[in-house]
Amino acid sequence: MFSLLVGIISGLGALLFDWMLVLAEKWFMLHILGFVLPKPGGEGTLFFILPQKKLLIPVILGIGGLLSGFFIYTFAPETEGHGTDSAIEAFHFKKGKIRWRVPIIKTLASAITIGSGGSAGREGPIAQIGAGFGSFLSDIFKLPTNMRRILVVAGIGSGIGSIFRAPFGGALFGVEVLYTQMDIEMESLIPTLIGSIIGYSIFGALHGWKPIFTTTGYAFSQPFHLLLYSGLGILLGLLAFPYVKLFYGVRDLFHSINIPRMFKPAIGGFILGLMAIFFPYCLGIGYGWIQLAMVGGLSLGVLAILPFAKMLATSLSISSGGSGGIFGPTIVTGGTLGALYVIALNTIFPNLSLPVEPFVVVGMAGYISSVAKVPLAGLIMTMEMTGGYGLIVPALAVIIFGLLSSGDVTIYEKQVSNKLSSPAHIGDFVVDILENLTVKDAVPYCNKAIWVDEATPLPKILNIFSGSRANIVCVKGNGTEKYKGIISLQDVREVILHSNELFFSLVLAHDLITHTEEALVREDENLKSVLQRFTKLDLNELPILESDGNVRKVITRNALLISYSRAFEAL
Repeated sequence: MFSLLVGIISGLGALLFDWMLVLAEKWFMLHILGFVLPKPGGEGTLFFILPQKKLLIPVILGIGGLLSGFFIYTFAPETEGHGTDSAIEAFHFKKGKIRWRVPIIKTLASAITIGSGGSAGREGPIAQIGAGFGSFLSDIFKLPTNMRRILVVAGIGSGIGSIFRAPFGGALFGVEVLYTQMDIEMESLIPTLIGSIIGYSIFGALHGWKPIFTTTGYAFSQPFHLLLYSGLGILLGLLAFPYVKLFYGVRDLFHSINIPRMFKPAIGGFILGLMAIFFPYCLGIGYGWIQLAMVGGLSLGVLAILPFAKMLATSLSISSGGSGGIFGPTIVTGGTLGALYVIALNTIFPNLSLPVEPFVVVGMAGYISSVAKVPLAGLIMTMEMTGGYGLIVPALAVIIFGLLSSGDVTIYEKQVSNKLSSPAHIGDFVVDILENLTVKDAVPYCNKAIWVDEATPLPKILNIFSGSRANIVCVKGNGTEKYKGIISLQDVREVILHSNELFFSLVLAHDLITHTEEALVREDENLKSVLQRFTKLDLNELPILESDGNVRKVITRNALLISYSRAFEAL
């Protein structure tokens, strides 16, 4: 039920954000600058007009940055930057908690940033809308932390699946973007799929069902070309390094500027505006330029500059403290790099006559997968956004070689390597590890059992405890080796505190036995069960019943922790 609600709000939120974005673009870009951006096939036409009032570009971008900075740093500073990272951070490090105002401010600030010409994407704000509502639902219904985290993931996937019209890819993005090493939140997949389908249905019903990009349906049919696609993958993976370094280098530079934070996005916007006077193609999300690249509608000069200008423009827009996502600009960079790559191949080897469109499509998939470490989501989302299902095989080649050549670099700095590295799952792994360890694994770290006869007087028992570090002693029958039970140091203390001198001298070991068979642990018993026994009996040591029926050692809490630590290090 909760994932359904998250999907509904994500779909409605995507519609609201899209409407606000169109309104902001119309006001800032069209009416003031006279700039008509081309639209991809599923969202409009390729008709475009370059800015008519170029000198106003820095002013408009500066104003947009100032307004965005005001809303961000006055009401919700955590909405700065690309919102997906904030949602990832909430999942791992904040128990899924996101303030209710975050989605509202993120939506408003991102619409202003992008609408005024900032180079940013739609996935960041919509991810925070969905994730924020998932957290809000958890507050209302007082849901446990694990459910809150699931709804945050469902919100990320639902929002992205809605606004990108990619329900399956959006859901995969939600469960995959949390980690860098091909780990996913499997328990969140079904709720995320449900939410993504609902959100997509709502958004599609009112916005249309076409994929964002129009393609010709080109299908892969030349195995030899896999070598060429693999080369593109290597190129994209290597170019992930300068992009991420530039992105966070610009952020660190702006952090070092000693002025109020709300003015920094204005400075970033103004600098971008100066650059855009000479190269306006780097403004906005840029999907229309990808569509033009597919059909050969961009000059070689523009194509040669666009991907690198887009890297810098995105860094200035977001890393300065502005608000928006990085998915859109990243696939624009990847798509145009793919176009450049195939043009270079056709120039060097004219007999190849390679079509541009498929290299643009797989370039989009390969670059976002390399930069964000989302290979499954990068593949499926690109296929859903373009309808290019016939390119799955070459896209896989590009993605695989892109991941290999990009190493561990990622644009999402709040990602962790895998579940083992996430505070959200550390408790799960403790339980999993202990369930797979037995008492026999802990025996090398266990202590030798200390025995007393059941007729041993209390003063002698007290001397045994004072002369050792033991917390329990085992009691055997008179003249036999038969186990009778245990005496704990805690129980001895209780007797001493609540007895007189005469009673103290008359107490024997037999009188102090508090635990018998229930204290025994078997060699094949798993350590999770032993830990529960420690807690239930309020003891720090338990005698081990060996396979021959004898008790020779006692397992301690410390021995259990050492066994766990060694197993954890071996993972």
